[in-house]
Amino acid sequence: MRLTVLGSGDAFSGCGCNAAYLVDGRALVDCGAPVHVLVRRAAVAITDIRLVLLTHFHADHSFMLPAVLGACAFGRSPVQPGLIIAGPVGTREFAYRLLRDGYGAHILGLIESRVQPVYVALQDGSDEHLAGYRVRAHAVVHSTGPSLAYTLTDAGQRTIGFSGDSTLCPGLERAVAASDCFVSECTGWDGPVAGGHMWREEVEGLVRTFPETAFVVSHLTERRELRGAVIAHDLLTLDIPPRADAG
Repeated sequence: MRLTVLGSGDAFSGCGCNAAYLVDGRALVDCGAPVHVLVRRAAVAITDIRLVLLTHFHADHSFMLPAVLGACAFGRSPVQPGLIIAGPVGTREFAYRLLRDGYGAHILGLIESRVQPVYVALQDGSDEHLAGYRVRAHAVVHSTGPSLAYTLTDAGQRTIGFSGDSTLCPGLERAVAASDCFVSECTGWDGPVAGGHMWREEVEGLVRTFPETAFVVSHLTERRELRGAVIAHDLLTLDIPPRADAG
């Protein structure tokens, strides 16, 4: 299972591109970074992506979705219809608003006819098989709702989890416990962060509580060391083996 960080920065710091992560070059979690540009640097074609998961609707996690859909619809590579776009309840309506407001009804219609996206609404406890992955959703606490953390499990039973944006809460801990590798936001270093975000001491607590899980910290205002975790940067790529006790 391969994890590629496309965007490792928080919303406004410029420490890295906004949140976006690739799994195996075919599943995209969040859509903030200029995905249609950065996937090329990761040797992935935009049309290789078969699943898009949105954790929540904040701009730094979602506003590049129209560019991804447009790149699929109008790029040189032939697109396979049926791209799955999954996220909290309201994802389809949200995507339509972004496309219509950003590009107009004509472009929306062309994307619908060429890409033929399939929208899936997820909520706390959802357990779906999407594009070859078992996707489980966990409600988390953030400043806007609904917000979800995810775990993606492949055919070999390896699991990567994603916090999205979240405070410490039961849903976040369930996602960490199920993951071989967990991508956790760490928006603050020196103290709690307003708006429903994690900071260094909270992430360090998760690392101690779940020693069998490998941690990648992202959504960063700046890069510092955090004991027991990998500090993300844009285009970081990691191969994730199953945890030692799996099997």
